[in-house]
Amino acid sequence: MLKRFSVENFSSFHGEQTLDMTSRPKDRTHSENYYEFCDVNLLKTAVIYGANASGKSNIIKAIDFSASVILKGIHSLDTYKKHFRLNSESIDTPSEFEFELEVDDKFYSYGFSCLLKNKFIVEEWLYEIGNFAAKKIFSRNSADIVLGSHFNGHSDSTRFKIYCEDMKHQSSQLFLTEIAEKELDLDGAKIFNKIYEWFDDKLTIVYPTDRLIGMRAVDQNLANLLSKYLCKFDTGIDSIDMIEEDFESSFKRIPSQIKADLENTLSKPEVTQVVVQGIGEKPQFLTVYKDENGSIKVKKLGFIHGSNNIDPFELEDESDGTRRLLDFVPLISRFDEESTILIDEFDRSLHPNLTKEFLKLFRKYKGTKSQLVLTTHESTLLDLANMRKDEIWLVDKNPEGASQLLSFAQFKVRYDKKIEKDYLLGRYGAIPIFKDFESFQNKDFEE
Repeated sequence: MLKRFSVENFSSFHGEQTLDMTSRPKDRTHSENYYEFCDVNLLKTAVIYGANASGKSNIIKAIDFSASVILKGIHSLDTYKKHFRLNSESIDTPSEFEFELEVDDKFYSYGFSCLLKNKFIVEEWLYEIGNFAAKKIFSRNSADIVLGSHFNGHSDSTRFKIYCEDMKHQSSQLFLTEIAEKELDLDGAKIFNKIYEWFDDKLTIVYPTDRLIGMRAVDQNLANLLSKYLCKFDTGIDSIDMIEEDFESSFKRIPSQIKADLENTLSKPEVTQVVVQGIGEKPQFLTVYKDENGSIKVKKLGFIHGSNNIDPFELEDESDGTRRLLDFVPLISRFDEESTILIDEFDRSLHPNLTKEFLKLFRKYKGTKSQLVLTTHESTLLDLANMRKDEIWLVDKNPEGASQLLSFAQFKVRYDKKIEKDYLLGRYGAIPIFKDFESFQNKDFEE
C-alpha cells in the first residue's frame, strides 16, 4: 500500500509536495475508510481537486514517471523539460521522488533524485521504517553505494559489495532496479524484489484516454464480468453477448495493410489470438483468432438492451459514459488484489451518481488492502457524510506559479458541514478564478 509520496522539481511542482495516505489519528469518523496497522492507519481513498491547469493531474504523472524510472530505466524515458520550468535554476537542480510503502505489514521508504537534463542518478535510498528509528538498507550518493545494517553479518554482503562496485559505471541505472532484475535467489535481495514488484504488479495508473477493456481478450468470462456490473450501474444494458464474425466481413472497411499484418501475425504457430482496439474511426475492441480449422475469426461484444432485443448493439452505439464504465470494470477485478489504483479525471463522461456508486462499490470490498486515488472536478463527492476530511486534497497555484498540495484536514470545519457549496464558492481555493468578462467588447464574441 502507498503510505506517502513526495515530489520536488518536477512539472508544475517546485518545492517538495507530499500526498499523505495516513489517517489523522484524532479523526475517528468513517473507520471503514481506512486500514488499521499496529501504529498507523492507511486511507483507502484520496480524492484530489483543483482547477484546470492547477497541477492535480501532475501528481499522477509524477508517480507514473518515477515508477517508469524504476521499471524501465531513466535512459528510456523522455526527460526533456520535465523539471519545474518557471525557475531558471531548476534545470540544474535534481528532481526528487520518494515513496513510503507498506509491504508485508512493514513500512519502507524508497526514493531517488536525478538530474533530468542528463538522466543522471544523483542519490538513491531504501530504509525500513520502524517505530523508533529507520533502518538503512542502502544509500547512494552518485556512484558510491553504502550498505546498511540490513546486511550486517549477512552471508550475502560480500556479493552485494561487488554489485555496489559494478554500479559505479551505471550512472543512469537505479540500484534497486539492478538488483531486482537479476532475480537473485538471496535473502538480502528479497526486499529489493518486493519493492520492485509493488511498482510492477500492485500499482495501476489510468489516464482519461486509456482503454483498459481493450487489453483483454473478448471471451465469455469478460462478457460475464461486464454484465455483472453494467446492469447495476443503470446503463440500460440488460446483458452482454458474444458476437462471432468471419474476418473478412468484420474488417471490410479496414485498410488492407492492417488486415495483412494481422494475417501475418496469426500465421505464426505460437500466436493463437490477437487483441485489437481502436482500428478505424469507430470505437471498438475485439479478438482475432484462429479456429480449429485454422480459419481466422473475430469475436466482439454485443450489448442487449431490453428483454426483446434480438439485435445486439455494438460498442460504437453506446454512450461515452458507458464506454468509460467499460474501461473501469476491469479495475473492479483488482479491488481484491491489494492494488493501489490511480485514476486521472475520474469523472470524465460519468454522471455524478455513477462516480459516487463506483466509490461505494470499492469501499464494500472487505479484507483486502487496496487503495483508490482519484483526480476529479466532481464536487458532489465532497460530502463529509461519506468521506473523511483527510481523504480530500486540494491543488492550487502559488504566486510563483508552482502547484501546492493541501490536505482538507487542515481546514477547521465541523464534521456535519456541507462543504460542497463552500468549495464552489472558493472558500478552500483550488477552483478557477475568472476575469471580469464585462471588460470585453461585444465584438470580441462575434463570429
